[in-house]
Amino acid sequence: MLQDLDALSQRIRQVAQLARDLQSERAALHAKVRQLEQECQSLKDQQLREGQEFARMSERLARHDQELQAAREESGQHRAALESEVRDHQIRSDSLQRRLIQVESERDRLRDAASGAQQQIELILERLPGAQA
Repeated sequence: MLQDLDALSQRIRQVAQLARDLQSERAALHAKVRQLEQECQSLKDQQLREGQEFARMSERLARHDQELQAAREESGQHRAALESEVRDHQIRSDSLQRRLIQVESERDRLRDAASGAQQQIELILERLPGAQA
């Protein structure tokens, strides 16, 4: 019977040790769960911050796209205006070039007429009495 009590006592000590080990393991697991919950919350917070940053960056990108589109449209308008101005200047230049050619032609014709008139005047002057030969 003493042996049975010793065996029972030994068994109780083993169960008590096992209970202490389980409590220690439970405490460690609870600590691990709390740590994982903190990490999870930290990751959720980080995800939230990154989501907010992504939203801000998306808004900035959208604004920049709008500004870029507006600048392109304005640039296109300026380009069209400049091209129109270039065409107008080219037309004026062509007109002035034609006018210059006409004026030069008229000048040459007038020079020829003046030269012919000068020769006729010289002939007339040579024929006048008392003209020097």
